[in-house]
Amino acid sequence: MQVVLAVLALIVGGLYFTVGLRLGAVTMMPTQMYAAKGKSLYTFRTSEEGNRVGVEGTCLATKGSANFYMLGANGAVQQSAACVPGRPWEIRVMAGGQPGFYHLQVEYNNFSGKIDLSEKRTGGHY
Repeated sequence: MQVVLAVLALIVGGLYFTVGLRLGAVTMMPTQMYAAKGKSLYTFRTSEEGNRVGVEGTCLATKGSANFYMLGANGAVQQSAACVPGRPWEIRVMAGGQPGFYHLQVEYNNFSGKIDLSEKRTGGHY
C-alpha cells in the first residue's frame, strides 16, 4: 500500500510540474486548476446563418493567467478575454455568422485558480 501511495504521489507531482493539474472540463463544470500550462480546444457547431455560439461565466485566478480566444469558422479570433490574479473576472466570448465549426481556445500560463463557464447560443434554431 505504501508503494502505491508513493507512486501516486510521484504521478501527481510529475503532472503538477509538467502540464499542471486540471480537475474538470472547462465548458462542462467548474474547473479547479493548479499550475496549468498549455492549451485546450473546445469545438461548437452552428448550422444556420446568423447563429452565435460561445461561453460565459467567471474566472478567479490566484496565480498565472488564462487567455480565452473564440475562433470563427475561418479560424480568425472573433473575441478574446483574459483572466489574471486580482479579482473575479466575468468571461463572455461569442462568435458567429456563417454555419460551421467554431472553437474556444484556452491558453494556460502557469494558471492556478477556478474557471466556471457554460455554453451559450443565440439566434436561429439549433
